[in-house]
Amino acid sequence: MQPAVIEQLNLAFDADQDRLLFKVGLSDNTELAIWITRRIAKSITAWLQGSQAAVDLPMQVVVMNAQGGLDPVTPNTISATSISPEASSGAEAQLQAAAPNLDFSKQYLANRTSRLQAPMLATICKVLSDNATQFVLEFTAKEGINAQVSFNAELKIAFGNMLQLAAKEAAWDIGVQNSHFVTPQMRSNQVLH
Repeated sequence: MQPAVIEQLNLAFDADQDRLLFKVGLSDNTELAIWITRRIAKSITAWLQGSQAAVDLPMQVVVMNAQGGLDPVTPNTISATSISPEASSGAEAQLQAAAPNLDFSKQYLANRTSRLQAPMLATICKVLSDNATQFVLEFTAKEGINAQVSFNAELKIAFGNMLQLAAKEAAWDIGVQNSHFVTPQMRSNQVLH
C-alpha cells in the first residue's frame, strides 16, 4: 500500500466489542481501521506518559464539549458538563494555541474507502520511532497484517488525548493520570466485636 498523509483521526469505544475502534482518515480518501483492546491501549498510554514525562511536556487532558470539539481540563473542572460557556471558549483558544495546525471542529468523514476488508484486531503494538518530530506505531494482527501509523508531535498529543477520552468512556483503568479528579476519602470506623 502506498503511504498517505493523515487527514483525520477518530477513536471511539464500541461497547458491543468492548474495544476501541481507531480510524485513520488518509489524504487519498481511504481509511485504516484498527481495533484496540484494553491491553494495547494500556501499553500505548504507558509509553505516551513515559515519553511525555521524559521531555517534561505533560499530555494535556481534554474532554469532549457539547459541540463535539475538545476542551482542556483545568484543575477545577471535573467533567465536560461543568464547563461554562466562558471557560469553553477560552479552552478552545488554549487548545488551538497548543496545537495550531489541528482542526477539532470537523466531524470525521465516514465515506472513506477502507484499506482493509474489515478492521484489523491489533494483538501487538510496537513503537518504532519516538523523537521530537515523529512518533511511529506499528500494529500487528494475527493474520500477519501490519499497519504503521506515523504521527507528528501535534498528532501524537492529539492521539494521546483521544485515547484518554475513549478509555474514560469505556471505564477502563489504563493508567491514565487523572490528577484532575478528586477522589472521595473513604472513612469508616471499624468496630471489632
